[in-house]
Amino acid sequence: MTRKIKVFEIRSSVGVDSVNLFLKLHPQAKLSYTGSDQCSFEALVIADYEDDEGNDEQEAKQ
Repeated sequence: MTRKIKVFEIRSSVGVDSVNLFLKLHPQAKLSYTGSDQCSFEALVIADYEDDEGNDEQEAKQ
């Protein structure tokens, strides 16, 4: 398994839709939200998750 991090900038509903789609594909992801009045974005979402695609490929070969 590989630990990965994906970062989303949320400026509109399109950003929320992207995060929701990501969560459908990676339901085990843990999200952290940050935001600041001094930044140009409304929210920053950091998704921390493990990707086991490599293991899936090895299991399929067996």
